Amino acid sequence: MSEPGYRSKHTLRLAEMRPHMTSFATVALIIAKSEPNVFLDKLSSEQRGVICLTLRDSRLHIANCKCWGSKACVEEYTAMLQIGDVVDIVGAKVMAITPPNMPGLTEQQHRYQPRGTLSCALVINEGHGYVVRHNDDDASVLQPLRQLIHAPHKPLSSALKLADVRCAAPGAEQRPPVYVDLLVAVAAVRPVRELKRKLAAGNAVGNGAARLLHCLELVVFDSSCADGMVFTLWHPDWIRRAQYWQPRKTLLHLIDVRLSHSQFHGCPVLSLASCTLIYEQPLPQSAECQALLQFAASTPLQTYDIFAQTDLEQLPAAEHIQTQMSVQQIYARAEGELQDATSEHFTAVLYALVSKFDLDGLAASISKKCKACHRLIPNSRSDCDNESCLLEFSLGHSGARIEHFFNINIHLSDQTGTLLETRLSGGVAEHLLGLKADAFLQLSERKKTELKWRFLLKYFEVKLLVRKPAAMRKNLAVIVVDMELISLARLIEKITVF
Repeated sequence: MSEPGYRSKHTLRLAEMRPHMTSFATVALIIAKSEPNVFLDKLSSEQRGVICLTLRDSRLHIANCKCWGSKACVEEYTAMLQIGDVVDIVGAKVMAITPPNMPGLTEQQHRYQPRGTLSCALVINEGHGYVVRHNDDDASVLQPLRQLIHAPHKPLSSALKLADVRCAAPGAEQRPPVYVDLLVAVAAVRPVRELKRKLAAGNAVGNGAARLLHCLELVVFDSSCADGMVFTLWHPDWIRRAQYWQPRKTLLHLIDVRLSHSQFHGCPVLSLASCTLIYEQPLPQSAECQALLQFAASTPLQTYDIFAQTDLEQLPAAEHIQTQMSVQQIYARAEGELQDATSEHFTAVLYALVSKFDLDGLAASISKKCKACHRLIPNSRSDCDNESCLLEFSLGHSGARIEHFFNINIHLSDQTGTLLETRLSGGVAEHLLGLKADAFLQLSERKKTELKWRFLLKYFEVKLLVRKPAAMRKNLAVIVVDMELISLARLIEKITVF
Protein backbone atom coordinates (compact mmCIF):
# COMPACT_ATOMS: atom_id res chain seq x y z
CA MET A 1 0.00 0.00 0.00
CA SER A 2 1.05 3.59 -0.56
CA GLU A 3 2.15 5.85 2.23
CA PRO A 4 -0.66 7.62 4.19
CA GLY A 5 -1.67 10.99 2.88
CA TYR A 6 -2.20 10.37 -0.80
CA ARG A 7 -2.49 13.76 -2.51
CA SER A 8 -3.11 14.37 -6.17
CA LYS A 9 -4.44 17.17 -8.29
CA HIS A 10 -6.46 14.46 -10.04
CA THR A 11 -8.75 13.68 -7.09
CA LEU A 12 -12.43 14.19 -7.89
CA ARG A 13 -15.61 14.68 -5.90
CA LEU A 14 -18.08 11.82 -5.52
CA ALA A 15 -20.58 13.80 -7.60
CA GLU A 16 -18.13 13.63 -10.51
CA MET A 17 -18.26 9.83 -10.74
CA ARG A 18 -19.21 8.50 -14.16
CA PRO A 19 -19.88 4.87 -15.06
CA HIS A 20 -16.91 2.86 -16.35
CA MET A 21 -14.20 5.14 -14.92
CA THR A 22 -11.33 2.78 -14.08
CA SER A 23 -8.96 4.83 -11.92
CA PHE A 24 -11.12 7.10 -9.79
CA ALA A 25 -9.50 8.94 -6.85
CA THR A 26 -11.22 10.96 -4.13
CA VAL A 27 -10.97 12.03 -0.49
CA ALA A 28 -14.01 11.27 1.68
CA LEU A 29 -15.29 10.53 5.19
CA ILE A 30 -16.26 6.99 6.25
CA ILE A 31 -19.76 7.22 7.77
CA ALA A 32 -20.47 3.46 7.84
CA LYS A 33 -18.48 0.25 7.53
CA SER A 34 -19.67 -3.32 7.07
CA GLU A 35 -18.34 -6.36 8.85
CA PRO A 36 -15.84 -8.24 6.63
CA ASN A 37 -17.23 -11.13 4.62
CA VAL A 38 -14.58 -13.81 4.04
CA PHE A 39 -15.24 -16.75 1.74
CA LEU A 40 -13.44 -19.53 -0.12
CA ASP A 41 -12.81 -18.72 -3.78
CA LYS A 42 -13.63 -21.95 -5.63
CA LEU A 43 -11.48 -21.03 -8.64
CA SER A 44 -8.27 -20.29 -6.72
CA SER A 45 -9.05 -22.31 -3.56
CA GLU A 46 -7.91 -19.27 -1.57
CA GLN A 47 -9.71 -17.25 1.06
CA ARG A 48 -10.92 -13.91 -0.21
CA GLY A 49 -13.09 -11.23 1.29
CA VAL A 50 -14.98 -8.00 0.84
CA ILE A 51 -15.78 -5.03 3.03
CA CYS A 52 -18.14 -2.15 2.20
CA LEU A 53 -17.33 1.45 3.17
CA THR A 54 -19.98 4.15 2.95
CA LEU A 55 -18.35 7.44 1.95
CA ARG A 56 -19.40 11.07 2.05
CA ASP A 57 -17.68 14.22 0.82
CA SER A 58 -20.50 16.77 1.02
CA ARG A 59 -23.89 17.29 2.65
CA LEU A 60 -25.64 15.87 -0.41
CA HIS A 61 -23.41 13.10 -1.75
CA ILE A 62 -23.05 9.60 -0.31
CA ALA A 63 -21.69 6.53 -2.11
CA ASN A 64 -20.77 2.97 -1.22
CA CYS A 65 -17.33 1.53 -1.93
CA LYS A 66 -16.71 -2.23 -1.95
CA CYS A 67 -13.14 -3.34 -1.32
CA TRP A 68 -12.25 -6.85 -2.60
CA GLY A 69 -9.08 -8.71 -1.86
CA SER A 70 -7.35 -11.52 -0.04
CA LYS A 71 -8.40 -12.36 3.49
CA ALA A 72 -5.28 -10.56 4.82
CA CYS A 73 -6.05 -7.44 2.78
CA VAL A 74 -9.67 -7.23 3.97
CA GLU A 75 -8.67 -7.86 7.58
CA GLU A 76 -6.08 -5.08 7.29
CA TYR A 77 -8.76 -2.67 6.05
CA THR A 78 -11.06 -3.72 8.89
CA ALA A 79 -8.41 -3.04 11.53
CA MET A 80 -7.01 0.13 9.97
CA LEU A 81 -10.16 2.00 8.89
CA GLN A 82 -12.82 3.16 11.33
CA ILE A 83 -16.06 5.09 11.10
CA GLY A 84 -15.17 8.79 11.29
CA ASP A 85 -11.87 8.42 9.43
CA VAL A 86 -11.11 10.58 6.40
CA VAL A 87 -9.59 8.38 3.69
CA ASP A 88 -8.01 8.56 0.24
CA ILE A 89 -9.60 6.31 -2.37
CA VAL A 90 -7.09 5.48 -5.13
CA GLY A 91 -7.55 3.51 -8.34
CA ALA A 92 -11.24 2.65 -7.89
CA LYS A 93 -13.62 1.49 -10.59
CA VAL A 94 -16.92 3.34 -10.94
CA MET A 95 -20.01 1.17 -11.38
CA ALA A 96 -23.48 2.33 -12.39
CA ILE A 97 -26.24 1.41 -9.94
CA THR A 98 -29.98 1.92 -9.80
CA PRO A 99 -30.56 5.16 -7.86
CA PRO A 100 -32.48 4.92 -4.59
CA ASN A 101 -36.28 4.99 -4.85
CA MET A 102 -36.16 4.16 -8.58
CA PRO A 103 -37.84 1.14 -10.22
CA GLY A 104 -35.64 -1.91 -10.57
CA LEU A 105 -34.08 -1.99 -7.09
CA THR A 106 -36.01 -4.05 -4.54
CA GLU A 107 -36.47 -3.03 -0.93
CA GLN A 108 -34.55 -6.12 0.14
CA GLN A 109 -31.46 -5.06 -1.84
CA HIS A 110 -31.29 -1.82 0.15
CA ARG A 111 -30.88 -3.76 3.39
CA TYR A 112 -27.35 -5.01 2.70
CA GLN A 113 -25.76 -1.55 2.67
CA PRO A 114 -26.76 2.07 3.36
CA ARG A 115 -28.65 3.92 0.64
CA GLY A 116 -26.38 6.11 -1.46
CA THR A 117 -27.58 9.38 -2.91
CA LEU A 118 -25.80 8.95 -6.26
CA SER A 119 -26.32 6.68 -9.27
CA CYS A 120 -22.77 5.28 -9.02
CA ALA A 121 -20.75 3.22 -6.58
CA LEU A 122 -17.04 2.43 -6.23
CA VAL A 123 -15.22 -0.90 -6.39
CA ILE A 124 -11.61 -1.41 -5.33
CA ASN A 125 -9.74 -4.60 -6.18
CA GLU A 126 -6.51 -5.54 -4.43
CA GLY A 127 -3.56 -4.87 -6.74
CA HIS A 128 -5.43 -2.25 -8.79
CA GLY A 129 -6.46 0.26 -6.13
CA TYR A 130 -6.41 0.86 -2.39
CA VAL A 131 -7.80 2.85 0.55
CA VAL A 132 -5.56 4.66 3.03
CA ARG A 133 -6.13 7.15 5.84
CA HIS A 134 -5.65 10.76 4.79
CA ASN A 135 -2.65 12.75 6.00
CA ASP A 136 -3.32 13.89 9.60
CA ASP A 137 -1.54 17.20 8.95
CA ASP A 138 -3.93 18.25 6.18
CA ALA A 139 -6.31 20.19 8.46
CA SER A 140 -7.92 22.19 5.64
CA VAL A 141 -9.28 18.96 4.15
CA LEU A 142 -9.88 16.99 7.36
CA GLN A 143 -11.91 19.48 9.38
CA PRO A 144 -14.82 20.11 6.99
CA LEU A 145 -15.09 16.41 6.14
CA ARG A 146 -15.10 15.32 9.79
CA GLN A 147 -18.00 17.69 10.49
CA LEU A 148 -20.16 15.66 8.12
CA ILE A 149 -20.56 12.97 10.82
CA HIS A 150 -22.89 15.49 12.51
CA ALA A 151 -24.74 16.71 9.41
CA PRO A 152 -27.65 14.46 8.35
CA HIS A 153 -28.37 14.17 4.64
CA LYS A 154 -32.09 13.91 5.45
CA PRO A 155 -34.14 16.66 7.16
CA LEU A 156 -34.66 16.16 10.90
CA SER A 157 -38.30 17.09 10.43
CA SER A 158 -38.85 13.86 8.49
CA ALA A 159 -37.92 11.66 11.47
CA LEU A 160 -40.74 9.64 13.02
CA LYS A 161 -41.72 9.58 16.70
CA LEU A 162 -40.95 6.58 18.87
CA ALA A 163 -44.57 6.32 20.02
CA ASP A 164 -45.71 5.99 16.41
CA VAL A 165 -43.17 3.37 15.37
CA ARG A 166 -43.75 1.37 18.54
CA CYS A 167 -47.42 1.07 17.65
CA ALA A 168 -46.61 0.13 14.05
CA ALA A 169 -43.83 -2.34 14.92
CA PRO A 170 -44.08 -5.98 13.84
CA GLY A 171 -45.72 -8.08 16.53
CA ALA A 172 -44.79 -11.40 18.04
CA GLU A 173 -46.18 -13.22 14.98
CA GLN A 174 -42.74 -12.95 13.34
CA ARG A 175 -43.54 -10.49 10.58
CA PRO A 176 -40.51 -9.05 8.72
CA PRO A 177 -38.77 -6.09 10.37
CA VAL A 178 -39.28 -2.55 9.11
CA TYR A 179 -36.76 0.28 8.76
CA VAL A 180 -37.42 3.80 10.02
CA ASP A 181 -35.78 7.21 10.55
CA LEU A 182 -35.71 8.59 14.12
CA LEU A 183 -34.32 11.49 16.14
CA VAL A 184 -33.67 10.29 19.69
CA ALA A 185 -31.77 11.09 22.87
CA VAL A 186 -29.64 8.54 24.71
CA ALA A 187 -31.21 7.60 28.04
CA ALA A 188 -28.87 4.85 29.24
CA VAL A 189 -25.82 2.89 28.05
CA ARG A 190 -25.62 -0.63 29.41
CA PRO A 191 -22.40 -2.63 29.86
CA VAL A 192 -21.00 -4.39 26.79
CA ARG A 193 -21.87 -8.08 26.69
CA GLU A 194 -19.83 -10.88 25.14
CA LEU A 195 -21.68 -13.59 23.22
CA LYS A 196 -20.50 -16.66 21.36
CA ARG A 197 -22.06 -17.39 17.97
CA LYS A 198 -21.37 -20.63 16.14
CA LEU A 199 -20.36 -20.08 12.54
CA ALA A 200 -21.74 -22.19 9.73
CA ALA A 201 -19.63 -25.22 8.84
CA GLY A 202 -18.91 -23.85 5.38
CA ASN A 203 -17.79 -20.41 6.55
CA ALA A 204 -14.18 -19.74 5.60
CA VAL A 205 -13.51 -17.74 8.76
CA GLY A 206 -14.21 -20.35 11.34
CA ASN A 207 -15.25 -23.56 9.59
CA GLY A 208 -17.84 -24.34 12.26
CA ALA A 209 -16.02 -22.69 15.16
CA ALA A 210 -17.59 -20.28 17.65
CA ARG A 211 -17.03 -16.55 17.13
CA LEU A 212 -16.92 -14.09 20.04
CA LEU A 213 -19.26 -11.14 19.48
CA HIS A 214 -19.79 -7.97 21.45
CA CYS A 215 -23.23 -6.47 22.01
CA LEU A 216 -24.13 -3.09 23.47
CA GLU A 217 -27.68 -2.21 24.46
CA LEU A 218 -28.73 1.42 24.77
CA VAL A 219 -32.02 2.93 25.76
CA VAL A 220 -33.15 5.85 23.61
CA PHE A 221 -36.18 8.10 24.02
CA ASP A 222 -37.92 11.16 22.62
CA SER A 223 -40.72 13.51 23.69
CA SER A 224 -43.40 11.01 22.60
CA CYS A 225 -41.98 8.06 24.54
CA ALA A 226 -40.27 8.81 27.85
CA ASP A 227 -40.24 5.07 28.62
CA GLY A 228 -37.74 4.67 25.80
CA MET A 229 -36.83 1.76 23.55
CA VAL A 230 -33.88 -0.62 23.48
CA PHE A 231 -31.37 0.09 20.70
CA THR A 232 -28.85 -2.71 20.12
CA LEU A 233 -25.40 -2.24 18.57
CA TRP A 234 -23.33 -5.16 17.27
CA HIS A 235 -20.75 -3.27 15.20
CA PRO A 236 -17.35 -2.85 16.97
CA ASP A 237 -16.83 0.71 15.65
CA TRP A 238 -20.19 1.93 16.94
CA ILE A 239 -19.78 0.11 20.24
CA ARG A 240 -16.47 1.94 20.65
CA ARG A 241 -17.99 5.33 19.83
CA ALA A 242 -21.04 4.71 22.05
CA GLN A 243 -18.82 4.47 25.14
CA TYR A 244 -18.60 8.28 25.01
CA TRP A 245 -22.32 8.94 24.57
CA GLN A 246 -23.88 10.67 27.57
CA PRO A 247 -27.41 10.04 28.88
CA ARG A 248 -29.76 12.99 28.23
CA LYS A 249 -27.01 14.89 26.38
CA THR A 250 -26.21 12.82 23.29
CA LEU A 251 -28.66 12.99 20.37
CA LEU A 252 -28.71 10.53 17.48
CA HIS A 253 -30.31 10.82 14.05
CA LEU A 254 -30.92 7.22 12.98
CA ILE A 255 -31.48 6.54 9.29
CA ASP A 256 -32.98 3.17 8.27
CA VAL A 257 -32.69 1.72 11.76
CA ARG A 258 -34.19 -1.77 12.11
CA LEU A 259 -37.47 -2.06 14.04
CA SER A 260 -38.59 -5.54 15.10
CA HIS A 261 -40.27 -7.44 17.92
CA SER A 262 -38.00 -8.95 20.57
CA GLN A 263 -39.10 -12.23 22.11
CA PHE A 264 -36.62 -11.66 24.94
CA HIS A 265 -37.84 -8.16 25.87
CA GLY A 266 -41.43 -8.87 24.88
CA CYS A 267 -41.72 -5.53 23.06
CA PRO A 268 -40.52 -3.66 19.94
CA VAL A 269 -36.79 -2.90 19.84
CA LEU A 270 -34.37 -1.06 17.56
CA SER A 271 -31.10 -2.44 16.20
CA LEU A 272 -28.26 -1.34 13.95
CA ALA A 273 -28.60 -3.02 10.54
CA SER A 274 -26.24 -3.21 7.57
CA CYS A 275 -28.15 -0.32 5.97
CA THR A 276 -28.30 1.94 9.06
CA LEU A 277 -26.60 5.33 9.22
CA ILE A 278 -26.07 7.18 12.51
CA TYR A 279 -25.41 10.90 12.85
CA GLU A 280 -24.11 11.88 16.30
CA GLN A 281 -25.18 15.22 17.78
CA PRO A 282 -26.92 16.25 14.53
CA LEU A 283 -27.31 20.00 13.89
CA PRO A 284 -27.37 20.96 17.60
CA GLN A 285 -28.72 24.45 16.90
CA SER A 286 -31.75 23.18 14.97
CA ALA A 287 -35.22 23.63 16.45
CA GLU A 288 -35.80 19.85 16.58
CA CYS A 289 -32.58 19.17 18.51
CA GLN A 290 -33.05 22.09 20.87
CA ALA A 291 -36.57 20.89 21.72
CA LEU A 292 -35.38 17.31 22.30
CA LEU A 293 -32.45 18.42 24.46
CA GLN A 294 -34.77 20.56 26.55
CA PHE A 295 -37.18 17.65 26.98
CA ALA A 296 -34.33 15.27 27.87
CA ALA A 297 -32.89 17.66 30.46
CA SER A 298 -36.28 18.23 32.11
CA THR A 299 -37.40 14.58 32.17
CA PRO A 300 -36.40 12.63 35.29
CA LEU A 301 -34.22 9.69 34.34
CA GLN A 302 -36.06 6.45 34.85
CA THR A 303 -34.35 3.21 35.79
CA TYR A 304 -33.87 1.39 32.50
CA ASP A 305 -31.51 -1.31 33.65
CA ILE A 306 -32.66 -4.91 33.96
CA PHE A 307 -31.58 -4.78 37.61
CA ALA A 308 -33.89 -1.86 38.31
CA GLN A 309 -34.49 -3.14 41.82
CA THR A 310 -30.90 -2.31 42.81
CA ASP A 311 -31.36 1.42 42.22
CA LEU A 312 -31.80 2.76 45.73
CA GLU A 313 -31.00 6.43 45.21
CA GLN A 314 -34.59 7.67 45.09
CA LEU A 315 -36.45 5.44 47.54
CA PRO A 316 -39.39 6.96 49.39
CA ALA A 317 -39.08 7.49 53.15
CA ALA A 318 -40.24 4.41 55.03
CA GLU A 319 -42.50 6.46 57.33
CA HIS A 320 -44.45 7.71 54.31
CA ILE A 321 -45.41 4.18 53.22
CA GLN A 322 -48.76 3.52 54.91
CA THR A 323 -51.05 1.62 52.50
CA GLN A 324 -51.48 -2.00 53.56
CA MET A 325 -51.88 -4.58 50.78
CA SER A 326 -51.88 -8.34 50.40
CA VAL A 327 -49.70 -10.20 47.90
CA GLN A 328 -52.73 -10.68 45.68
CA GLN A 329 -53.51 -6.96 45.70
CA ILE A 330 -49.90 -6.04 44.87
CA TYR A 331 -49.95 -8.28 41.80
CA ALA A 332 -53.40 -7.00 40.78
CA ARG A 333 -52.28 -3.38 40.98
CA ALA A 334 -48.95 -4.03 39.25
CA GLU A 335 -50.03 -6.35 36.45
CA GLY A 336 -53.72 -7.17 36.77
CA GLU A 337 -57.17 -5.68 36.92
CA LEU A 338 -56.28 -2.86 39.35
CA GLN A 339 -53.54 -1.31 37.19
CA ASP A 340 -53.31 2.49 37.07
CA ALA A 341 -51.83 3.51 33.74
CA THR A 342 -50.93 6.99 35.02
CA SER A 343 -48.32 5.70 37.48
CA GLU A 344 -45.31 3.46 36.91
CA HIS A 345 -44.78 2.62 40.60
CA PHE A 346 -46.52 2.52 43.97
CA THR A 347 -45.76 1.68 47.60
CA ALA A 348 -47.26 -0.91 49.92
CA VAL A 349 -47.02 -2.31 53.44
CA LEU A 350 -47.08 -6.10 53.43
CA TYR A 351 -47.36 -8.38 56.47
CA ALA A 352 -45.83 -11.67 55.41
CA LEU A 353 -43.63 -14.66 56.13
CA VAL A 354 -40.14 -14.72 54.63
CA SER A 355 -40.39 -18.02 52.75
CA LYS A 356 -37.10 -17.72 50.85
CA PHE A 357 -33.88 -16.02 51.97
CA ASP A 358 -31.10 -17.77 50.10
CA LEU A 359 -27.91 -16.30 51.56
CA ASP A 360 -25.94 -19.53 51.71
CA GLY A 361 -27.18 -21.34 48.60
CA LEU A 362 -26.43 -21.26 44.89
CA ALA A 363 -28.30 -18.03 44.15
CA ALA A 364 -26.08 -14.94 43.86
CA SER A 365 -26.73 -12.49 46.69
CA ILE A 366 -23.91 -10.05 45.86
CA SER A 367 -23.62 -7.95 42.69
CA LYS A 368 -20.90 -5.54 41.63
CA LYS A 369 -20.71 -2.19 39.87
CA CYS A 370 -17.98 0.06 38.53
CA LYS A 371 -16.66 2.67 40.98
CA ALA A 372 -16.31 5.22 38.17
CA CYS A 373 -19.49 4.95 36.08
CA HIS A 374 -21.64 2.89 38.53
CA ARG A 375 -22.71 0.48 35.78
CA LEU A 376 -23.41 -3.10 36.75
CA ILE A 377 -20.60 -5.51 35.89
CA PRO A 378 -21.55 -9.08 34.88
CA ASN A 379 -20.34 -11.77 37.25
CA SER A 380 -18.28 -13.23 34.42
CA ARG A 381 -16.12 -10.06 34.29
CA SER A 382 -13.67 -8.76 36.85
CA ASP A 383 -13.57 -5.15 35.64
CA CYS A 384 -15.58 -2.52 33.78
CA ASP A 385 -14.89 -2.54 30.03
CA ASN A 386 -16.03 1.04 29.47
CA GLU A 387 -13.13 2.75 27.68
CA SER A 388 -13.53 6.01 29.61
CA CYS A 389 -13.34 4.07 32.90
CA LEU A 390 -10.25 2.17 31.79
CA LEU A 391 -8.65 5.50 30.90
CA GLU A 392 -9.54 6.98 34.30
CA PHE A 393 -8.19 3.94 36.13
CA SER A 394 -4.94 4.09 34.16
CA LEU A 395 -4.28 7.73 35.16
CA GLY A 396 -3.02 7.20 38.66
CA HIS A 397 -6.25 5.80 40.13
CA SER A 398 -5.67 4.03 43.44
CA GLY A 399 -8.04 1.79 45.33
CA ALA A 400 -10.76 -0.59 44.25
CA ARG A 401 -12.23 -0.38 40.76
CA ILE A 402 -15.43 -2.22 41.60
CA GLU A 403 -17.92 -1.98 44.43
CA HIS A 404 -19.88 -4.94 45.80
CA PHE A 405 -23.46 -4.53 46.99
CA PHE A 406 -26.23 -6.78 48.28
CA ASN A 407 -28.83 -7.86 45.74
CA ILE A 408 -30.81 -10.61 47.48
CA ASN A 409 -33.95 -12.18 46.07
CA ILE A 410 -36.43 -12.99 48.85
CA HIS A 411 -39.94 -14.49 48.76
CA LEU A 412 -42.72 -13.04 50.90
CA SER A 413 -45.82 -15.16 51.58
CA ASP A 414 -49.20 -14.34 53.12
CA GLN A 415 -52.64 -15.95 53.05
CA THR A 416 -53.22 -14.81 49.43
CA GLY A 417 -49.99 -15.97 47.78
CA THR A 418 -46.23 -15.46 47.47
CA LEU A 419 -44.45 -12.37 46.14
CA LEU A 420 -41.53 -13.76 44.11
CA GLU A 421 -39.85 -10.64 42.74
CA THR A 422 -38.77 -8.93 45.97
CA ARG A 423 -35.19 -7.66 46.25
CA LEU A 424 -33.35 -6.68 49.41
CA SER A 425 -30.52 -4.51 48.11
CA GLY A 426 -27.88 -1.87 48.78
CA GLY A 427 -27.84 0.14 51.98
CA VAL A 428 -31.19 -1.24 53.16
CA ALA A 429 -29.75 -4.76 53.12
CA GLU A 430 -26.57 -3.61 54.88
CA HIS A 431 -28.65 -1.97 57.63
CA LEU A 432 -30.86 -5.02 58.18
CA LEU A 433 -28.04 -7.57 57.99
CA GLY A 434 -25.68 -5.47 60.07
CA LEU A 435 -22.64 -5.71 57.76
CA LYS A 436 -21.25 -4.49 54.45
CA ALA A 437 -21.26 -6.57 51.26
CA ASP A 438 -17.46 -6.95 51.28
CA ALA A 439 -17.59 -8.22 54.87
CA PHE A 440 -20.33 -10.71 53.93
CA LEU A 441 -18.07 -12.19 51.25
CA GLN A 442 -15.53 -13.05 53.96
CA LEU A 443 -18.04 -14.94 56.13
CA SER A 444 -17.83 -18.70 56.48
CA GLU A 445 -20.72 -20.81 55.19
CA ARG A 446 -21.78 -21.49 58.78
CA LYS A 447 -22.01 -17.76 59.54
CA LYS A 448 -24.01 -17.16 56.36
CA THR A 449 -26.44 -19.90 57.40
CA GLU A 450 -26.85 -18.35 60.86
CA LEU A 451 -27.55 -14.97 59.25
CA LYS A 452 -30.14 -16.53 56.95
CA TRP A 453 -32.12 -18.04 59.83
CA ARG A 454 -32.52 -14.63 61.45
CA PHE A 455 -35.02 -13.93 58.67
CA LEU A 456 -36.21 -17.20 57.10
CA LEU A 457 -39.67 -18.45 58.21
CA LYS A 458 -40.26 -15.40 60.38
CA TYR A 459 -42.99 -12.77 60.01
CA PHE A 460 -42.15 -9.21 59.08
CA GLU A 461 -43.81 -5.91 58.38
CA VAL A 462 -42.27 -5.08 55.00
CA LYS A 463 -42.46 -1.67 53.33
CA LEU A 464 -42.12 -1.97 49.58
CA LEU A 465 -41.62 0.12 46.47
CA VAL A 466 -43.22 -1.67 43.51
CA ARG A 467 -42.10 -0.76 39.99
CA LYS A 468 -44.45 -2.04 37.32
CA PRO A 469 -43.27 -3.77 34.14
CA ALA A 470 -42.52 -1.19 31.45
CA ALA A 471 -41.33 -1.07 27.88
CA MET A 472 -37.69 -1.21 28.98
CA ARG A 473 -38.21 -3.30 32.11
CA LYS A 474 -39.86 -6.55 31.20
CA ASN A 475 -40.27 -7.83 34.74
CA LEU A 476 -41.93 -6.51 37.87
CA ALA A 477 -39.43 -5.00 40.34
CA VAL A 478 -40.22 -5.02 44.07
CA ILE A 479 -37.76 -3.25 46.36
CA VAL A 480 -37.59 -3.52 50.13
CA VAL A 481 -37.48 -0.06 51.69
CA ASP A 482 -37.65 -1.32 55.27
CA MET A 483 -38.67 -4.45 57.16
CA GLU A 484 -39.30 -5.11 60.84
CA LEU A 485 -39.78 -8.39 62.72
CA ILE A 486 -43.27 -8.62 64.23
CA SER A 487 -44.92 -10.89 66.75
CA LEU A 488 -47.60 -13.42 65.84
CA ALA A 489 -50.15 -11.49 67.92
CA ARG A 490 -49.53 -8.27 65.97
CA LEU A 491 -49.67 -10.18 62.69
CA ILE A 492 -53.09 -11.60 63.60
CA GLU A 493 -54.28 -8.13 64.56
CA LYS A 494 -53.17 -6.60 61.30
CA ILE A 495 -54.60 -9.40 59.15
CA THR A 496 -57.90 -9.42 61.08
CA VAL A 497 -58.38 -5.66 60.74
CA PHE A 498 -57.33 -5.78 57.09
